[in-house]
Amino acid sequence: MQLNLSTDIALRTLIYLGQKDAPATISEVSAAFDIAKTHLMKVVMTLVAQGLVISERGRNGGIRLARDAAKIRIGDVVQTMEPSMALVYCMRPDANETDCPLLPGCKLKKAFSKAQKAFLASLDESTLSDLLPTKPIRVKP
Repeated sequence: MQLNLSTDIALRTLIYLGQKDAPATISEVSAAFDIAKTHLMKVVMTLVAQGLVISERGRNGGIRLARDAAKIRIGDVVQTMEPSMALVYCMRPDANETDCPLLPGCKLKKAFSKAQKAFLASLDESTLSDLLPTKPIRVKP
């Protein structure tokens, strides 16, 4: 299983914002992680839409966490950012039982569903505050 790049960027952005006392700019976060601004902006728009980040315009504007880092569960962030959590075809919402010759007797879907629930439950044990670094994040020159 591999999470998509947007999920990785979202988690790193949230960690960056969680360790700052002031709003950060897209340029600042982009430079810190060497991320394309256009990709970062798309990720931030999703985080804003989900109520995880606040975006403020103006001279002193920028992006900041919408709530305390201790209230942001990592599992929720992953589920927000991943377009599909289907580990195998039959777990997709649009999958039909007639699409797979192993059905209805296959137990693969049940095994992967159990593993996925355990994975997400494990991630939900961690909040953003658990992931915040003890030292400030180095910003590349």
